[in-house]
Amino acid sequence: GKGEVPDSSSNVVTNMARFDAAPGSQLKPAKVRYHQVDGNSLTIGHVVSKTPPPPGSTSFHSVEVVHAGGPVAERLRRAPRIDATYPVRFHELPETGCSPAREFAAIFEVLEGMMLAKANRQSLVLWVGRPDKPELDGFAGFLGMLPFRGISVALVSADAVRYPDPFSYRTPSGVLEHDANDPARMGKCCVSAMFGPLPARSFTARLREWAPIDVQPPAGCAELLRLPFKIAGLPLPMITYAGEYEKGVAALAERISAAYPAGSLCPIVSCGEVVDRLGYGLDVLAALRERGHAGHYFTHKSGETSKRWAEYGKPELLGWVAQAKAAGQTPLFIAVGGGCNGNATGVVAAMTGAAFVEVPTTPLHYNDATTSAKKAFSLVLDGKIRAKNLLGTFYLPRLVWCINETFLTSSTASVHSTVGECTKTMNMLADPSSAAGRADYANILGAKEFASDTTRILSCIDGFEALVHFIEDAPTREAKAAVLRLGEAIAEVRAAAQCGTETARAAYASLCEGRRQLLQRFRARFYELPTAARVAIDAFLTVSNKEIVGAKAMFLAYEDPFEKYRALLFEYAHTLGHAVEAWLAGAIDTARASGVAADIVEAAVRNHGQCVGMAVVWAGAIAAELGALEGDGYVCHQGMVYLFNSFGGFSFGPVRALCDALGVSKPDFLREVLAGVRLDNKRGYCECGDDASVDQLVTHRPGRMLGSEDPNAEVRYMVVVSEELQRRALERAFELEFDLVAHLDGGEIAFKPLASHPRPLGVGAPIAAQVRKLIRASCDADAAAAAAEGIVCGPASDEAAGDEAAREAAPAPRRSASETMSLEGTPPSWSEDDESASLSPFSRAATFEAELCETSEARPGHAPPPPAAALKPASPASKPAAAAKRDHDLANGGAAPSGEEAAKQLALPGEGSFEIRHSGRSMRAARPRVGSAVASGEASAHPPAA
Repeated sequence: GKGEVPDSSSNVVTNMARFDAAPGSQLKPAKVRYHQVDGNSLTIGHVVSKTPPPPGSTSFHSVEVVHAGGPVAERLRRAPRIDATYPVRFHELPETGCSPAREFAAIFEVLEGMMLAKANRQSLVLWVGRPDKPELDGFAGFLGMLPFRGISVALVSADAVRYPDPFSYRTPSGVLEHDANDPARMGKCCVSAMFGPLPARSFTARLREWAPIDVQPPAGCAELLRLPFKIAGLPLPMITYAGEYEKGVAALAERISAAYPAGSLCPIVSCGEVVDRLGYGLDVLAALRERGHAGHYFTHKSGETSKRWAEYGKPELLGWVAQAKAAGQTPLFIAVGGGCNGNATGVVAAMTGAAFVEVPTTPLHYNDATTSAKKAFSLVLDGKIRAKNLLGTFYLPRLVWCINETFLTSSTASVHSTVGECTKTMNMLADPSSAAGRADYANILGAKEFASDTTRILSCIDGFEALVHFIEDAPTREAKAAVLRLGEAIAEVRAAAQCGTETARAAYASLCEGRRQLLQRFRARFYELPTAARVAIDAFLTVSNKEIVGAKAMFLAYEDPFEKYRALLFEYAHTLGHAVEAWLAGAIDTARASGVAADIVEAAVRNHGQCVGMAVVWAGAIAAELGALEGDGYVCHQGMVYLFNSFGGFSFGPVRALCDALGVSKPDFLREVLAGVRLDNKRGYCECGDDASVDQLVTHRPGRMLGSEDPNAEVRYMVVVSEELQRRALERAFELEFDLVAHLDGGEIAFKPLASHPRPLGVGAPIAAQVRKLIRASCDADAAAAAAEGIVCGPASDEAAGDEAAREAAPAPRRSASETMSLEGTPPSWSEDDESASLSPFSRAATFEAELCETSEARPGHAPPPPAAALKPASPASKPAAAAKRDHDLANGGAAPSGEEAAKQLALPGEGSFEIRHSGRSMRAARPRVGSAVASGEASAHPPAA
């Protein structure tokens, strides 16, 4: 592919021009060809021959004919098949009667039928129109819009008067619309080719200018931080508000109001049950109403099993959009809450052509979900998730606005979920700003702008543990529970109060004020923590947000904004992770409905990122079984998850306990999870049978991905993994072999059963330092090998220049090529020659970051870090401003303490140490089965991206 790096054995200079480029907008106007055909002689084969096939393929996997009746569809149905190389299936669109809700449902019902029939990105959807109802042709655009991994659509129009607009689609109601000229869709066109009775011609889209709600923090403003982020070269305002919650809500409303003239906006705030009880959504809507923007409030069920189209395609919700459009207003969806809410609300906004703003209230929603343009529903049937994120689209929010104090009401599962995604990113990228990392990802366009050392997150382990303990601390839990109980009472009387008497409205307002005061007292607990605890938490959130957002931007800014090729790297560990998450969500619902003990159910809850984190370990085990990952590389890979498992958030033990309570056997578990794997949305990228799936694996060390054997694979690091390997990994998880925690024994990293060897708080930093040291050593070894071969990748990025200062004298490393191996049998062998400042979220400190995140060991070319400041517990503070000054002083006076001293200082007021909470049963420690298979064949080198 373009910009691909030469094989490392070719003794040529690696070209870093692509990595170091500073490209602009990557939006490209779409082009569509209209072919003249006679409807009486049209054949499916003719349409197939004239429609561009999917990338990397010369044919279509299947043809899915969608129609609403009519003579052309009937003739195609009856016509004999000449070419039987691909299956042809017919799907009839249900009658909609100009009802937005019925149109919405009809689209998803047809697409679900396709997906269940195993249609994928290599399928062709053929819309066949009717001569008497040309207005139905608008449905074709939505059929191509929603399978977000991509699908080809051919539109056969029977309209003999007008050409269909290939870039603008509306359903008959006018409520559902798609405009490819809107830059929020990044130039995505839903139709690949058009056919009809009019003369042939070509169409080219005319993209409008991107107009986000632009927010530029004033110079010296300690409360506003804008994280650098782009998609398709378009700047996306990602704003962190580090001040008090109420002021953050008011500031958001002011920015939105300034972007829309008075009376032109209809805000629709969407949130789930938990966020509704906390009052965050109503607060945003009330602030907008105070500024003259009356709107609507939509709530829905929380949880992954509710991330389905039927939960959001409500008549009242779509009716509000219809009313706004009829009044000439801009409907603006504001998603307040977590990732499920943001994803699903974004689909509705995209399908209605509404403006969209996201207000994340969890760290994972902020640094993971909002940093992707993809918005999707899952395939949920009979209360069970059959496939995660199968139907959706790409749609940019005009603004992402995060108020950091909302993170304090996150659950421990949510915090672990954030870390799980971090371990995925750290393993796939490591440090792309280093010389070796630059070589690993030399073919990523414009990567230099955002490349950074993601493994700095490991050094914030103390802050992670302090945050989890704060959330799990009994007074904190009770304070949050009181807010939720009052919020539930408010929800029950809200509808009656809105249309009731003045007395009823006054009572409702009193309840809301009571909730506001409870939340203020709840937040005050955080500012009463010892200074060291708050600074450590600040470091964890600041660094994880910065590194993960930067990592996503590295791929999405210019290289792959639609996440269909090289950015699919972020799907690492998601094949098994999604399948287990989907199965577990259904099992949790079943357990609650069946009366299983609440403590068993709640302990088993594993959010998306937690399942990804567990799947990172399983992926490492699969790579180890293949011989692709061993020694220090294996230790670093697994150690990233085990480092953060001191509370058991990535242990399978509680899930096993839930299985036992429900009577779910190991064969039952394996059968249902592997059924979900077979519907994974990455199918179609490589040729694979029903007994395998498309996946990714790390090889050699974090930052290097295994390459594919398939010569037609669209992405080099998408590999075929046999179901048997996946089954063995899941079996070991079920037997609790991976319920481990990282320790440091005699300077060596050791993985021990969490149940019998819990790790005290405050001793994780040296383990993190050792993991980072091993990763650097492996990268340095690659650099030395490159120097021996004379391969040069050019200087490291400016941002990383200091980090690499000691290595500048050495020749830059060669291309770090990914090895290829068969994943369905035994691993092939390879010879030795083949070795290929941001603001603190809560403290408002103006300068703070590096001191807290560097390892305790001095890096080459650097002086050792300053000694930890002698910190005293902070006195209770009712106002965040008091805490801000103390944190500012700390941030400018030295690094946070670590080890036993940190354990003492991180303790909550009145406590001598943290309580380590963990779940699990006795188990045996499992050593990686490395080199157990007989090696055969030779590895070939491929770049880590397409």
